[in-house]
Amino acid sequence: MIQIKAAKAQSDYSVYGSGKFSPHYAKRGARHMLKDILVHIPTDQRAKPIIDCAVSLAQAFDAHLDGAARIYRSFNPAIAIGASAAAMAIATQYQPDMELAAGTLDQFELAAREAGLRHGMRTICDDPSLVLRKAAELSRFYSLVVVAQPDSSKSSYDDALPEAVLFQSGRPILLVPYIHQGPLKTDHVLVCWDGGSPAARAVHDAIPLLRKATSVEILTVDGGDNIAENPPEVLKDHLLRHGIYANIYRIPSSTTSIYDTILSLAADLSIDLIVMGGYGHSRIREYVLGGVTRGIFETLTVPALISH
Repeated sequence: MIQIKAAKAQSDYSVYGSGKFSPHYAKRGARHMLKDILVHIPTDQRAKPIIDCAVSLAQAFDAHLDGAARIYRSFNPAIAIGASAAAMAIATQYQPDMELAAGTLDQFELAAREAGLRHGMRTICDDPSLVLRKAAELSRFYSLVVVAQPDSSKSSYDDALPEAVLFQSGRPILLVPYIHQGPLKTDHVLVCWDGGSPAARAVHDAIPLLRKATSVEILTVDGGDNIAENPPEVLKDHLLRHGIYANIYRIPSSTTSIYDTILSLAADLSIDLIVMGGYGHSRIREYVLGGVTRGIFETLTVPALISH
């Protein structure tokens, strides 16, 4: 069930790089606003950080915010014994998970109400593979989807959620590190550019956030056909037409660990947000993460907007 608060007044649009208000630029900027955001909330200690991050993001854009919690059903042998045993097994097995999900959504609703946000809540309960599919399908109806980075020290069904949403929803994700604390900051943004279509998609999806940044850096790896045909200088000109000034950083193609280099530069420049394309290798019915994307998923230290 979705609960929605009364709509707030429409926010003003500001023009970056001119200091003068122009209806033309305001109208153009309106096409690059985040209107609705979905946050997939884990039912563990990562709940508060990701709620704080999503709430601050929705506040920044006066966006509608929905929170979704998941309950994963697994097979219990008692179900095969008989109807009465099945009922007892289901009641015993799912009560703790339902209570965790309800508590998580209560926490989300309190934060959303205190922030004065239009908001709603959803619970997805099914077999693990179906939960992931339904979560990805739900995500298709939002401007941006906020998900938590898997915690490698605590395995769970949620570990596959970011990958499922990235490849099956068609929407960008904001991947929040499990070590993240506090609201989302977007003052300093690092754009990872390789000239490919996922990177181009990510830049387009990130325009609303890039407009709010005080500094934007473009990181590119020298070499490769995509970079030769779509150099970062062209991207810099494209961003400038949106009122966004960017600097360019280059790293040699001989770099052994690109994702480590990305995160190292992010630390050196005090980056708040990384923007990058999400790459995968196709199988018959699924995608698996490419090397750099996998590395970022596993070692991420700052939030990342990733598009496929």
